Amino acid sequence: MGDKNKTVQPIDVEVDELSLSLLGWQIDEIEARLVTMTYGKNDHFQEVAVSGTARFLGEDWTDRFSGGDHAPVLLLSLGRAGAPTAPGYDRVVIETVKKVSKRPQRFSEKSTSWECKKPLAPEEITLRITALDVEEIDSGLALPSSKYSAVPLEVIDESTHTAVRLAVTTSSAHILRDEYDSRLRVHLAGSAEFGTADQLLAAHLAAEDWRDEDATLEDECPFSVPLPGLVVEILEEGGFLLAKREISLYGSIPVDESGKLPSRRPRWIADAGDDLGEYAGTPARVIVRIVDAEDL
Repeated sequence: MGDKNKTVQPIDVEVDELSLSLLGWQIDEIEARLVTMTYGKNDHFQEVAVSGTARFLGEDWTDRFSGGDHAPVLLLSLGRAGAPTAPGYDRVVIETVKKVSKRPQRFSEKSTSWECKKPLAPEEITLRITALDVEEIDSGLALPSSKYSAVPLEVIDESTHTAVRLAVTTSSAHILRDEYDSRLRVHLAGSAEFGTADQLLAAHLAAEDWRDEDATLEDECPFSVPLPGLVVEILEEGGFLLAKREISLYGSIPVDESGKLPSRRPRWIADAGDDLGEYAGTPARVIVRIVDAEDL
């Protein structure tokens, strides 16, 4: 492969301070490097390495849209500057509230490497650390391929509970191609809108046949109403269904003991996709259906 040469360059990391602070996280320090291994003249392999320290302040995590004893997950995203393809996401810190509250969390992450004839400069790459209320990701810290084609995507809201609705602010479907394989990537992001406490109560009572339909807020508080989920349909040109993926968001809108609602809307992201070799045809369009949580 010829002589080997290694180059290490600093790369900027965008810190999403607002989103992090809403979920109790503070970044004490973070540093990233772009590592390039060169073999000969036109054979380069690159990867991104990230090191940092994060601190969790549980008292700042006031609006909680997920159950369990885990703190919100810290996320790193890696993308190409100016590209329409969604960045790759990776979970950095996945720990319980009890553990992350004891001491600052040190982390060290590496992306998967990519091969190129001309190495990317640091400014051609976007790197971001953030946190979201709900995340269902399936991509890893991988740089999206520079070779891609868009697949038409349609979002249809088929949910019936008007008390909680998913708003989709970002949606894309791309076939990403590299030297070795091709993959379909479907990415969606948005927030959840919710109604009044009485509207949420009605949805809560309707979800279970055994509940007293005349129950009041005082009778039922505290309670929560789950977020709708997603059904991703991948179709061939003629309408043949190549694959169907269900995505449960595992989040909910809580109503506390006094009937008080959260002060903000939760934000979410979701991924779906497969290697093209998994399909019995070529994806030509994608339909994403928003459905009630109990329908998944």
